[in-house]
Amino acid sequence: MLYLKTLSLKLLIIIVNLSEIKCQYYGQDAIGIHRQLCDIPQTLQGEWFSREFGENVFTTITSDSVSNRGQCLQMQSTNYDNFTLVLRQGDCYHCVRLIIRTLNVLEKIETTNPSGKNCRSSLEGVWKFGYQNRYKFTGECTHPEANITACQIPGTQFFNVNQQFIMNYRKCTGMQDTEDAEVQFKCLGDWYVGKNHYFAVVNSRESRIEEKYRCFLANRDDDVFLSVSITAECNTLRSPQEGPERLRLFPVKTEVVPAKCTLPQNFTGIWVNTANFDAEVSINATYMVEKWRPDTGRVKQEIYVCQERRGTRFVMARLGINGCQKDFVCYDFVSRHHNIIRYRKGQPMIIDTFATVCAWNMFDDAEEWKYDLLIAKNPISTKCPIAGKFRFDQSGDIPFETRIRGGVTQIPRPNVYCKENISDFSVCDADKKIIEIDANYCISVDHFGRPVDIYSEPDYQMQCIGFWKENLKSYLVTYDPLDAYSKYRCWVYQRADLNVILMSLSVGAFCHIRQDVRSGRSGEGAQIALLMAEYEREHDDCPMYFDDGSNPYIEVLDQVTVLKAISSAHRITQSTTFSFIIKCCYGYLG
Repeated sequence: MLYLKTLSLKLLIIIVNLSEIKCQYYGQDAIGIHRQLCDIPQTLQGEWFSREFGENVFTTITSDSVSNRGQCLQMQSTNYDNFTLVLRQGDCYHCVRLIIRTLNVLEKIETTNPSGKNCRSSLEGVWKFGYQNRYKFTGECTHPEANITACQIPGTQFFNVNQQFIMNYRKCTGMQDTEDAEVQFKCLGDWYVGKNHYFAVVNSRESRIEEKYRCFLANRDDDVFLSVSITAECNTLRSPQEGPERLRLFPVKTEVVPAKCTLPQNFTGIWVNTANFDAEVSINATYMVEKWRPDTGRVKQEIYVCQERRGTRFVMARLGINGCQKDFVCYDFVSRHHNIIRYRKGQPMIIDTFATVCAWNMFDDAEEWKYDLLIAKNPISTKCPIAGKFRFDQSGDIPFETRIRGGVTQIPRPNVYCKENISDFSVCDADKKIIEIDANYCISVDHFGRPVDIYSEPDYQMQCIGFWKENLKSYLVTYDPLDAYSKYRCWVYQRADLNVILMSLSVGAFCHIRQDVRSGRSGEGAQIALLMAEYEREHDDCPMYFDDGSNPYIEVLDQVTVLKAISSAHRITQSTTFSFIIKCCYGYLG
């Protein structure tokens, strides 16, 4: 709308007319708008003439009000020529935008037709539902054809549009005031109050302003019920089960995708995806089911069905949450080792062509990247890549502290006089599968060279469940069932000298790309860095061992290096080679 301000008459002329303007009604104090008055610029003040809906309209703008629109509550300026005003007239609010075209011409825009927001964060899926309205009828109306469809409109992987959903009500036999109706809601936005999830909608097919807006209430811990207001008020909703109208949801799977290939046999089992909120991933021969709980929102679930396999790459059909349309994702798997599956995940596509979905440019093309991890939920311990007894110095955000695992000791501990205490890192069990860490360990010995403190227990015990080398970094994953924050931890380790090892412990289960052996800060995904030096005592019987993880697939029994003396004239037999090794070792020990 264009306004012309004459210098003498100060009249307002509308050159372009928009749709009919109505105000938005809210209850007292319903909107959190600043109470202080705003200062409208002198350029906008005065009397203006316009032609609106075939009628002559005179508008007076003062420093704090606009005639026919009320008092100015808040104003936002852009480039000093574009002003957005929030005005209040009684219990009615207006949003008006004024754009200065010339000193005598203004353009005015005002509307109550809100722009839609993406519904994915509010509601996504396909459900059948039963409903009850406590102001119309008693009981619950459950009809097999009553449904909610809230799915994204198919587009590209970059432009998915989902700003509305459809509710189909159906009349139940013998229940008065139930009805057949189709309602199309446009999403306006959503927010959380604790675990309560509110989202507001507008009925795009309703012309009556009092019937146009509705509020929904869900809960991140309740996937069954949904309460709905019958006015534009959210304060009538107490919980998902307490509201003017209550919906009982039944998820519907609208699409079935048959499997066309198989996953590796040793992938079968239950895994933890450290790259997605420690999601639980169930894998069988043909599909994967991933469940996770995001920071805000309810439990999510996605199903991946194997469609095509070429080498290490798999095209997987991804079935959306609660029955929405499918898309296709490429997984690039590294062969399983220990309790670890490493993988890369491509971008989702709406087509299933292998050359497109699994093209290498569909994966992360950052300068630095690493594989994500699937860790066995019930891991089996494996031999640690590091063994021996080490004293260490620690630095970082969350250092190791003295504690009692399990809360209390089984029996009272005797008081032992200790001359020297250190921080101890040991892998000394018979199978070399358990890491024991003691933040304050007594290393004093008696006159026979034996430890005097035989009663203390380590502060931390971790099982080694997998290790490998990637990007010139050696990684180790450990498992501690008593860890309250994360049962799985990622270590980066490196041998710095003959008997010196550097290690860094992650904050959670995720191995951060920025984490290295000296990382000890949360910004690098780590909580502590260790500088360890071997100190094995006479009776410890704990020799040092190190494996950088270059070949994680080699069997433990094959990790012994056998020296064979072979010449061009004579090839030593296997028995001769064995004898040679024994003699060499005997000569070394003697």
